[in-house]
Amino acid sequence: MSDTDGAKQTAVAVVSWLWKNKDWIAARLGELKAWYLRGKGTKKEPGILILGPGGAGKSTLARLLAGEYDYLRDLPGEYEESVSVETYALKDSPRVEVVVPPGQRQRREATWADLHADLAAGKFRGVIFLSAYGYHSFKAEGGYKGHKLYQGDMKQFVKDFCAERRAEELEVLRQLIPHVQASRRKLWMLTLVTKQDLWWDRGTVEKHYRDGEYAAEVHKVLSQKGHQQFRHEYVFASLVISNFVDRNSQVLKKNTEGYDQKVQVESLRHLFETLDAFRQWEAG
Repeated sequence: MSDTDGAKQTAVAVVSWLWKNKDWIAARLGELKAWYLRGKGTKKEPGILILGPGGAGKSTLARLLAGEYDYLRDLPGEYEESVSVETYALKDSPRVEVVVPPGQRQRREATWADLHADLAAGKFRGVIFLSAYGYHSFKAEGGYKGHKLYQGDMKQFVKDFCAERRAEELEVLRQLIPHVQASRRKLWMLTLVTKQDLWWDRGTVEKHYRDGEYAAEVHKVLSQKGHQQFRHEYVFASLVISNFVDRNSQVLKKNTEGYDQKVQVESLRHLFETLDAFRQWEAG
C-alpha cells in the first residue's frame, strides 16, 4: 500500500470515528464555546495577536477562535502560505479582533514591524505564540526532495528540518520579546505548541519549551513586568489530526499511534480553559 493510500485510509478512519461519536463530540464542543473571550461595551477592544513561524497553524487557530472551523465536517486541507495580514473576529465577541500576520521569514520583514509597534503601544490584550516542535508545514518545489536540507534520506531530512524549524521558533520569539516588554498595558501570552499528534512525547517536548533557552526568553518579560502586569502559560495541543506531509502528499511522518480525536478534543478543552483564565486575570 502506498503512502498516499495510507493517508486516504487515515482520513476515512477519522471520518468514521467522527460519525460514530458525533454526539459526544458535539457535547464537548458545546462546552468549548462557553470559554470564548467576551468583551464589554461597544468600543473596539484590544485584540489578540497570533504570531509564530510559517506552517505552525496560525490561520487554523484563528479560524477556530472565529468559529469558522467545524470538526464534524472539516478535514485538514493542503497547506497554503499566508501572504498578508489576516484578521478575524472572535465568534462570541466580534469586538475582539484576532490578527494573524504571515510567518515566513521573507514576509515577516514586510508585515511585522507595524504589529510590533502596535503591541508596544498597548493595542493588544494578549499574544498567542505558535510553535510545533519543528513540524512546520512547508511547500518546497518538488516536495521534500526539493528542500535545501534533503541529502538523500527522508528520515534524516525530517530530523534536520525539525531541528532547523525549532531554531527558527526561538529566533522569532527573541524578535518578539522586546515588544512584549515594551507593552503599555497588562498583557498575557500563551505559548501554544501545536501538532501534538505528531510528537506525542510530552516529557521531551515540554522540557524543550519549559526549560532552557525558550523559557529564559519568556522569563525576561516576567522579571521586568511582574505577575500583576504579565502572565504566561503553555498549552500543548493538536488543532487538527493529520500526517506530516510535503506538497506532493508524501507522508514524512505518521501521527503517533494512539493519538485519537478524544485526546485532541481534550487538548482543545485545555486551550479554551487557559484563554478563559486569561480573561479572568484581565479583570482582576
